[in-house]
Amino acid sequence: MKAPSFLALLAASLLFVGPVQAHGDEKHGEEASAAPAATNGDVHDQAAMAQMGETADAGESSGAHDEAGAAHDEAGGHADESETGVMAVLKKLHPATIHFPIALFFMAAATELFVMRRKGAGLESAVRVLVYGGAIGAVVAVLFGWIHTGLWFGGDTVMQVHRWTGMLIAVLGIAMAYLASRPSQSRAWLRASIFSMAALVLIQGFLGGELAHGPDHLGVSWL
Repeated sequence: MKAPSFLALLAASLLFVGPVQAHGDEKHGEEASAAPAATNGDVHDQAAMAQMGETADAGESSGAHDEAGAAHDEAGGHADESETGVMAVLKKLHPATIHFPIALFFMAAATELFVMRRKGAGLESAVRVLVYGGAIGAVVAVLFGWIHTGLWFGGDTVMQVHRWTGMLIAVLGIAMAYLASRPSQSRAWLRASIFSMAALVLIQGFLGGELAHGPDHLGVSWL
């Protein structure tokens, strides 16, 4: 009876120890596998943090570059604004400059009529001065006219006629100044030029009113 009892106890002990050892080995294996996994996780986290640091550095560099570019654009914007302000003032001067050649050429024509009526009045020098001033004023008005529109050749019929009539007035004004410097040799040509100029200035003033105030601004439209 002792031998079977001993064998039974031995068998029971083997059955109990086997699962315990198996579970113990399994747990040790899990811990062993978890350690490399943790190590791999730490390496991955360190790599991610390094990458984030590089990204932050790149972001800071890009931000600094953007700030520098924004400062450059802002400086350029201020320069453009100042240039635009100057050009805006210059463009507004064209309507102001046209009054001088209009008045001077009309006065030259009126004075020349007086000279024709009274030849000994001695007003030829006054006509000459008025022609000189009108010629200078016409050239200045044409220059500011081109500043007003820029190098632009478009526009409707009124604009085209106004543009090239202004050029004709400037050229004729220079020719009149040349003729006025030789009154004894070309008085007849000067006189014809003065009255032609008065007619051109009258037409040019009407066209300028059409452009500034709209068509039929005087109730008259012939273009």
